Amino acid sequence: MRLETEQELLRHLKEDACLPVYLLHGQQSYLVRLYAKKLREKAVPSSLADLNFTSFEASRTGIDEVSDALESVSFSGGTRCVQLTDLDADKLSASEWSKLKERLASFPQDTVFIISQQNVPVDAKKSARWREILKAVEKSGALVVLDGRSRRETARFLAALCQKNGCTISPALCESLIDRCGDDMMVLGQEIQKLCAYQGEGEISADAVEKLSIRQLDANVFDLARRILAKNLSGALENLQELFDMGSEPVAVLGALNASFIDLYRCKIAREQGLSAADVTGAFPYKGKEFRVRNAMRDADRFSRQRLARCV
Repeated sequence: MRLETEQELLRHLKEDACLPVYLLHGQQSYLVRLYAKKLREKAVPSSLADLNFTSFEASRTGIDEVSDALESVSFSGGTRCVQLTDLDADKLSASEWSKLKERLASFPQDTVFIISQQNVPVDAKKSARWREILKAVEKSGALVVLDGRSRRETARFLAALCQKNGCTISPALCESLIDRCGDDMMVLGQEIQKLCAYQGEGEISADAVEKLSIRQLDANVFDLARRILAKNLSGALENLQELFDMGSEPVAVLGALNASFIDLYRCKIAREQGLSAADVTGAFPYKGKEFRVRNAMRDADRFSRQRLARCV
């Protein structure tokens, strides 16, 4: 089974019995962590978690130990659940790899095995081992892909998290925070926690977001590109100093700056051809970076095609 949306996974959690194995991965580590917890809670009641649930970090645990935990008997009855976090398949020894394949081919009765890839990516294109793992999991259980939510859903997530912490935030400011910090829900959640701690109660202000939130490299460099194109030397130097104060490497800044000029040029051409931001994101590899296209579409009309072409 393959579950590629949160809606499919939520329906499975609500309506179906637990499967023997799950592998959760995707761009949003926040969602991977969240749904690994929900699957664990579905498999094992909280009252029996101390007896029937075992969690392992792959970097500190051998596959033999994980396999032994799956084979162990539940003296309290019910389902036994084992979670393995951040498996790095290509670093396993030959014997561990053989053991894992054997394990994925057969599971003890009343056992749920959750593989949660919160920080280690699954690279099926380059790794034959990962391709084998994905095939085995799809056959025996469920492969869960969590690549994120829409911008609107992410904004609602921020507003709800803010309310949970005793504050409120406007939809427009949620959008601004996503533009500044990117769409990584783990990072955004930390930013909301920080803003709520600063605010205490009431509505979070634009000034607080400007003052406290940490802008990601792409957002800062896009402003730098705009100021260079506008011949705003003092503003560009101010941007550059801010980037260096953040510890950004010059080569990384240069690479991101070049990407920003390319974004603007692509969007300028798209505008002239009557195309939309969705057309641009569909034609080029912007998955997870759609905000770059939105920003470039917003500002491309301010500059001539000739000037953008010279910068590219």
